[in-house]
Amino acid sequence: MRNVLNKLMVLVTASVLLIACNSNKSAPENESDDAATAADWVEVVLNVDGMTCDGCENAIKAGVENLEGIATVESSHEEGWTRVKYDASLTTVEEIEGKITETGYTVVGVKEGS
Repeated sequence: MRNVLNKLMVLVTASVLLIACNSNKSAPENESDDAATAADWVEVVLNVDGMTCDGCENAIKAGVENLEGIATVESSHEEGWTRVKYDASLTTVEEIEGKITETGYTVVGVKEGS
């Protein structure tokens, strides 16, 4: 009986882990919604002054991710850029720049569609 219970617990645990792993995909929010079509997603690269370490990258990422419609945020303090993929129907480049500035860094250039 104990062996059967152990096997049942392993099965239940494995099932819970599978469900948990599959429910937190890294795909952009609303990607499957009809309201956000593929045409709404925009990628922009912002040249950012003032980043000196991984902590700076993380601060920018945390700030920008709080905006509605953000799919992905990547930064490189070594190269001085932040790349953002976002839903243009929910946020703007100006809002993203504002959040980076609010975090304590300076946006010195923007290149859309990279």
